[in-house]
Amino acid sequence: MPQDILDVSPVAVAAAISELRTKLGDKVVTSLEVRRQHANITTWLPNEPADAVVFATSTQDVQDAVRIAAAHQVPIIPFGTGTSLEGHVN
Repeated sequence: MPQDILDVSPVAVAAAISELRTKLGDKVVTSLEVRRQHANITTWLPNEPADAVVFATSTQDVQDAVRIAAAHQVPIIPFGTGTSLEGHVN
């Protein structure tokens, strides 16, 4: 059975972010301002920032980020231009 996203271990999240930083360097941002910006939606849902934002610049960056997240069993939230009204970023 898949792990509930609410049950994600903080240790796993920290390990994933550390590995992402090792692999992708400055493309991994954890500042609250950037995280809030990427969680901003135009619905009634409250803003729930992710733990990190990856600024992928290539297909390889995306593949690396997805593989690292999967290895640590932490969820990812795909983000494009930020125009979604569905609230999927939360």
